[in-house]
Amino acid sequence: MKDPAAGHNDEAITPDLLRQLAYNEKMAELGKISAGVVHELNAPLSVIISAAQMILREEGVPGAVMEMVSRISSEAQRLSHLTKGLLNFSSHDETVGEVDLNLTVDFILNFLNYEAARRGVVVLRQLDYTLPVIRLDANLLKQILLNVIMNALQAMENDGGKLLVETTTAGSDHICFIITDNGPGIPPEAIGRIFDRYFTTKKPGEGTGLGLFVTKSLVENMGGIIKVTNRNGGGTTFTITLPIRQ
Repeated sequence: MKDPAAGHNDEAITPDLLRQLAYNEKMAELGKISAGVVHELNAPLSVIISAAQMILREEGVPGAVMEMVSRISSEAQRLSHLTKGLLNFSSHDETVGEVDLNLTVDFILNFLNYEAARRGVVVLRQLDYTLPVIRLDANLLKQILLNVIMNALQAMENDGGKLLVETTTAGSDHICFIITDNGPGIPPEAIGRIFDRYFTTKKPGEGTGLGLFVTKSLVENMGGIIKVTNRNGGGTTFTITLPIRQ
């Protein structure tokens, strides 16, 4: 005899929910696989960097060749730093330590470079390099920035979009991340609910309504505050304020 409770649960799974669950499962599996792929990339990148450095130390190499090899070395090192950062970011372990906030911003923006480019969005950085390091979980901070910046990029599907990411101090005991875009902004009736669980302004199937809810929860767990405002002329500004002493 069929369990009535089981039948009820089956009926509760709508086609849209089933597609979303399947997509989430696929992304989880891709995440596991990509961690192995990233790890495999580090070996050839190390060989390229070492070989390039050996060539750069040789005498009598033509200037044009030296310039090209230097470019190869620089790009290989950039990719190596990115792959190592991705491996660290994908870890389930806590990564509490002294965090350079500007380097964290750079990592996330480099990671999202393709997403910005394919949307025709110009990403600008205005970083305060006098900021102190803060002791916190680096991966949680990366998740916060990833969620907010990706949300801004998704709102700017048209060419000519601009995204500005700033770091600055707020008094003597707080720091701020300010993410500003010139997208369409948030409808007035929705802006007060933007951090609510399951609330989304995206099209059906394009969002779970959990990204900004999780982001707000993470920020508050760090003792911080996140706010959003619409800009005059279009676009939004997200401001994340964190205490210097965690």
